[in-house]
Amino acid sequence: MFGFLKKKIQDFTEKIKGAIEKKEEAPKAAEEAAKEIQAKPEKDLQKAVSEEIARPKIDGPEIGEEAEALEEEIAAEEKQPAFEKHDEAERQPKAARPEPTIGRQKRPEDFALKEEDKRRLEAKKSIKSSVLGIFAKEIKIEEADIRDFLSEFELALWESDVEQDTAAAIVENIRKELAGKKIGKKEDLSEFLKKEIRESLKKVMNAETMDFWKKAGEKRPFKIMFLGPNGAGKTTSIAKLAYAFKQRGKKVVFASSDTFRAGSIEQIEKHAEKLGIRVVKHNYGADPAAVAFDAVKAAEAEKADAVLIDTAGRQETNKNLMQELKKIVRVVQPDLKIYVGESFTGQALIQQAAEFDKKIGIDGFILTKIDTDAKGGTAISLIHKLKKPIVFIGVGQEYPDLLEFRPEFIIDRIV
Repeated sequence: MFGFLKKKIQDFTEKIKGAIEKKEEAPKAAEEAAKEIQAKPEKDLQKAVSEEIARPKIDGPEIGEEAEALEEEIAAEEKQPAFEKHDEAERQPKAARPEPTIGRQKRPEDFALKEEDKRRLEAKKSIKSSVLGIFAKEIKIEEADIRDFLSEFELALWESDVEQDTAAAIVENIRKELAGKKIGKKEDLSEFLKKEIRESLKKVMNAETMDFWKKAGEKRPFKIMFLGPNGAGKTTSIAKLAYAFKQRGKKVVFASSDTFRAGSIEQIEKHAEKLGIRVVKHNYGADPAAVAFDAVKAAEAEKADAVLIDTAGRQETNKNLMQELKKIVRVVQPDLKIYVGESFTGQALIQQAAEFDKKIGIDGFILTKIDTDAKGGTAISLIHKLKKPIVFIGVGQEYPDLLEFRPEFIIDRIV
């Protein structure tokens, strides 16, 4: 289940982890460079400095005693007054003193000496920078570290049936969460990245939730109308939900308002017989709204807790059948209109559901056959794009295989 998207997220976290670990190696390289500079003879200083300048340097927010001492030494040398430097030069043996340059043209060796002093100071600064990096306790994630990987991840989300706007929102949330974050060197990078991706997915899937059982208990009979395309599993989902009602000691009535599809009445009667539930039916070709109306009256007479109204499957482009649904809504005024769709349908499901919502109005979804969905992107897109809750998910063929949906069901299986 959701193996495709899970694999993509694993690949993404591994690439980010590799980039961050590469940054962690920089202080170690700087430490080695510092040791090399200190060990080199004076005559090789210029070459060592050149090599050191070419190496990456990372500053850290905290340093040890060694770094503090080195920083003070460099600061003192930079601030030393000119006259003190002159006195120190006077105390040197005459043979070691530089020749005076006043009254004569400066020679190349005069400039070389000053350049050597400058490089010596730069070398010390470089060593200081290296020590700072060594003692840093955190690594900061820069946006440049994750830019390429985020682009790859967005493409991976598209491949996983995540709708484009939804994929862009996920990637943007991850970028905001990761860019600028500091990671402790002892922290588990994989777990850190998974946590941030998990939080990003939660934000994207943050639609209005529904406490179905609380809502169903607010009215008697509670009228639920099921709609959606052919073959999505409406009748089976109705039977599963009826089983859940019965497990809670509730009484249910079926309305066989699918008077169009051959065998539909027999199918719902078979479920009703197994579950011990009354079915209100008319002949094939009868008015579906009339069947639903009679079922509501029967439920009121029997003091039933819920009426579950089956309807014929249809495409959103079939105007006549869509008008039929509108008539049922006008006559019965259902308390809940649930769209039933197959989870592995992908972006086609989102387009179909959007049209149903526009024409009929949808209060929530049941996603069927989610146990066969290898990609996992449909549920994420459905919540983000239509801002409607997924109420239940079908995870098998048996009556108990209807679960109340929570975003964690998806997130836990892909992260």
